[in-house]
Amino acid sequence: MTDTRFLLPAALAATYLATFGLALATAPTDRLILAAAIAAPLIWLSLTDLARHEIPDTATAIIALAGAVFQWHLHGLTPPFALTLASAAALTAAFWLMGSLYHRRRGTEALGIGDAKLIGAGTLCLGVTAVWALLLLAATGGILALLLSRRREKAATGIAFGPFLAYALFILVNFPIST
Repeated sequence: MTDTRFLLPAALAATYLATFGLALATAPTDRLILAAAIAAPLIWLSLTDLARHEIPDTATAIIALAGAVFQWHLHGLTPPFALTLASAAALTAAFWLMGSLYHRRRGTEALGIGDAKLIGAGTLCLGVTAVWALLLLAATGGILALLLSRRREKAATGIAFGPFLAYALFILVNFPIST
């Protein structure tokens, strides 16, 4: 019998490594450094969210810190830097509030606080003008995964959104959009 415990971690690591490898040809050095700094926490939080529907605060904090340092590198201690920090905090609060209100009204969790914090950390990595792309990529991946899971006999009742946010963030760090 084959031991498959390491199949998912290996597949995730290979996917992130392939994405990083493609970016080596085109991405600026500072973005490659950011991508390298956040890859392991993104993979860790993805595996944890898939297993327990929980995003480790430490992983999100590492990503947020790397993003804040990246924004400081880009802007220094200027108003755009402060705006990015404030926007990340505001988006975290807004998504947490929306998720909390949905949970209170429907009795089921759709967007948890871990997802909201990861969106805030992603804002620090990408800047506020790229949040729409982060959410679009992550939601598209999540919807496709849900549709594919419903084709099986035992359809999933919910999916972990963190892995989709994580990989969308990694893609956009390596291949930034023009805003």
